[in-house]
Amino acid sequence: MVDFRKYRTEDRDWVISANLRHYRNVEGFDRSFKDVIISALDHLEQQVMDGRSHFIIADDKGCRVGCIFFSPEDEVSGRVRLFFLTEAYRGHGVGKRMLNQVIEHACQKEFETIRVSTFEQHRDACGLYAATGFKGKVGEPMEAFGRVTRQVDFEYDLSPQSITLGQ
Repeated sequence: MVDFRKYRTEDRDWVISANLRHYRNVEGFDRSFKDVIISALDHLEQQVMDGRSHFIIADDKGCRVGCIFFSPEDEVSGRVRLFFLTEAYRGHGVGKRMLNQVIEHACQKEFETIRVSTFEQHRDACGLYAATGFKGKVGEPMEAFGRVTRQVDFEYDLSPQSITLGQ
């Protein structure tokens, strides 16, 4: 059974190495991706105690298997970053549970929008976001981390207007 707990600073090395291993070996990203991960974690760790951020580590009997970070971008919008799940745990509802915890947290903290960006070749991630109710927009081809790809920017609307209209 996979449990979720709060991110701790001793999780930092695992977050970096797990992301690097996957994105280099499976996705073919180049060395520049390491700097992006470290920079993102540096930024996120400054927000760990702000009361509006929500950083989760997925843990299976003491073994880290995933992470997701949610932090404010402004007063009404937040962003998901570094959402990662070890391949063996994908397709079993763990990622969906992680994402749903972020959505619940965002609702409780009265965010109106959740944003997340990924790349079109990450079909499982794109599928999860779409199935959860995120609306995506595919960008123009670009070079990122040594590959030509398209970024997909997703948004989840939590505004009072959308909730009222959706009922």
